Amino acid sequence: MALIEFTIFWGNDDADSSIKLSSSNWEKIQLGAEFEKSTWSYYEGKRSRVRWVFKNKHFSVFGEDGEEFICVEPIENLTQQVSE
Repeated sequence: MALIEFTIFWGNDDADSSIKLSSSNWEKIQLGAEFEKSTWSYYEGKRSRVRWVFKNKHFSVFGEDGEEFICVEPIENLTQQVSE
């Protein structure tokens, strides 16, 4: 099954997080479905958990303490990479 990977950066581009989604989940998200997945983020060499939340064709990324790193961005702003 092909996976679609997205990577985002925030701050001064010194923090990042990536997420891999199945093509079927990505299709549902593009139609406006709600979807949530936990993954890792990296900042200055330190790893921490973040939560990607998709809703109404937008996404947000939240830190472990609820801090919002990315706030309600359109999914069109994501650049995808397809992997097998």
